Amino acid sequence: MPEKFYLDTDEGSEECKIITSLYSEKRKKHYLIYQPVEKKTEEIYVSIYDPDSDEEDYELIDVVDEDELEEVASLLEEFYDEVNDYEKEDGHSI
Repeated sequence: MPEKFYLDTDEGSEECKIITSLYSEKRKKHYLIYQPVEKKTEEIYVSIYDPDSDEEDYELIDVVDEDELEEVASLLEEFYDEVNDYEKEDGHSI
């Protein structure tokens, strides 16, 4: 998976940085967590994607269900907790 990609929007093409990808066993879906590079904001975005599709042209699907968004937020929290635990135990920084 690339570190960055371009997202086509109504305003044109927008460069985005991939933060991480997550998989939900419960929903059997893959999620891409990303952030626009040019926008000076700390907001992050999540979309459903198929990792088996063409890497040059991932189809990103908006997550609109509130329960699903809460589950993704929980998965992301677990991910960051694991990263923080790893950094504390091993003295590494990711």
